[in-house]
Amino acid sequence: MGDDEETLELFNGWQGQSVSTGRAAKPLSRTPENVTVVTAADIEALNAHTLADVLVTIPGLQLDLRGGVGSVAYTFIQASQFNHVLVLMDGVPLNNLSDNFPDVGLVPVQQIERIEVVKGAASTAWGQALGGVINVITKNPEQGRPVGGTALVSVGGHGTADTRGELSGTPGRLGYYLSGGFLGSNGLFPNNALSSSNGYAKLILDLPNRSSLTSSFSYIQANRGEFASPAFNLKGNDSVRFFYATLGYHRQLSEDLELELNTRYTGREINVLVDRLSDATTVKDVKNHEDVTGASAKLVWRTEHNLLVVGGDYEHAALTCNSTLLPVDFPDRPVNRWGTYLNYTLSFGPLSLSAGERFDRTQSNDDQFSPSLGFTWQLGETTLLRGYTARGYSLRSLQLDRGSEKVWTSQIGIESSAIGLLWLKGTLFRNEIWNIAVSDSQSGAWSSERRIALGTELEMRTAPVLHTSLGAGYTFVDTTRTSDGSQVKDVPRHTVQLALRYDDQRLRAMLTGRHVWWNADPSNNGRYGGMVWDLHLGAMLFKREDTSLELFFSGRNLFNNDQYLINIYPAPGRWFEGGMRIGF
Repeated sequence: MGDDEETLELFNGWQGQSVSTGRAAKPLSRTPENVTVVTAADIEALNAHTLADVLVTIPGLQLDLRGGVGSVAYTFIQASQFNHVLVLMDGVPLNNLSDNFPDVGLVPVQQIERIEVVKGAASTAWGQALGGVINVITKNPEQGRPVGGTALVSVGGHGTADTRGELSGTPGRLGYYLSGGFLGSNGLFPNNALSSSNGYAKLILDLPNRSSLTSSFSYIQANRGEFASPAFNLKGNDSVRFFYATLGYHRQLSEDLELELNTRYTGREINVLVDRLSDATTVKDVKNHEDVTGASAKLVWRTEHNLLVVGGDYEHAALTCNSTLLPVDFPDRPVNRWGTYLNYTLSFGPLSLSAGERFDRTQSNDDQFSPSLGFTWQLGETTLLRGYTARGYSLRSLQLDRGSEKVWTSQIGIESSAIGLLWLKGTLFRNEIWNIAVSDSQSGAWSSERRIALGTELEMRTAPVLHTSLGAGYTFVDTTRTSDGSQVKDVPRHTVQLALRYDDQRLRAMLTGRHVWWNADPSNNGRYGGMVWDLHLGAMLFKREDTSLELFFSGRNLFNNDQYLINIYPAPGRWFEGGMRIGF
């Protein structure tokens, strides 16, 4: 893509589609929520291994990275906690039942076509999504030829290796996409080794009467070291087995009306082992098993000025556990959950209005009603004003008998390309969060508190000049307790992200920098004063039609700076890797 094409893409970004806010595709210019879209090309430019490698570069997001490649990573959006962020892939929630934790450090990037991030409550569409939604949309079968693919191999410091491949094509009415890989490392610090493998498949069958069947399968297994702490004489390891399968039916009932039906199954096994460093005796051996079966249905009515989505979700979830790391109310627990939703967008001229509601019966917690109201207003050809207000909720562990945590969020934002080759975006937000469960460090007693988070998010990108472009993001959040006005610790206060990119279709380079001021509790002994810089290079040695050969290289944490929240999870130091990508 040349400079002129990239400039046009930057200025016409509002014409892109998002499916993550109202559960039906609509232009970003008609989307009142704060949404960021990451494409497969963006992911490739980062030489990323897992979803965590991508999310850490997105303005407005903060990740507590607890090790090297494939390690545990906690995701935060706008002062929310990790269990407030819903992560989806193929419409399947990746959050577990025991902690509502999405393990983004284990999700491979090979099969990802795009990532849509909704920053702020998205419960009107998805249910429990107090802090936002990270919607991973996977690749569809390649059209126009029976077979094509990619193979990639990379090696790096500390025995780090990534080997993966994909095949895709559409011979006749059946299209397929297949991918698989291995990611491993000896560990970038003590007891941080990783051995993981994954496989993914998607099949799409075109049927008569403008209908289709889609099925997807995903499997991830991993064994990894989590930490080693001489101060506590402990080390931790975990193993994860995760599988899901989906089957969906789509039919265009008329020019304006479409029907979608989906079923899914998710199985997960997690084993957490905590041993003493001194004599390797076992302190805790926790085994969790989760099964979730779900179904959903929706109708979409779309005209020139109207978009109406009506649907419902159901799931049966069951968790069994032999032991727990912390005291719980229910070691084993089954639940049946269902929800119904309605989202409507009316567009006339430069103005669009969006309204929605959702009702959820969670069984494990209280019933939830989640309304939302928003607007967009195009102020000429180069400027867009947007705003919305919404109520949302998130569930805690299925093993705890505590109420859901709730939020009322209000946001106003503007984005513009009126200044030359510059694109600017700014958002102000206010999140009032209540029923936040906190425990006393001395007694272990639980209580709840209410918080107010006031913040701003700023983004800037330039159009390419001489194949070179610049991007920057800054997020500020002030989070206080309503009871006494005190600041809440361990909630990111300042976040800075920078990116300098060069790409002439033969050579590419990207330099990224990130800094998070975690405002941590002093007892964590965190260190986060520095800025982590990563460099990613690529050279296209050969490209002809569908065949290509590229060499790539990455240097991570070039200046050996510290960026970690808790001292038993130090940041990896400087390390390098390189590899080769073949397309055919």
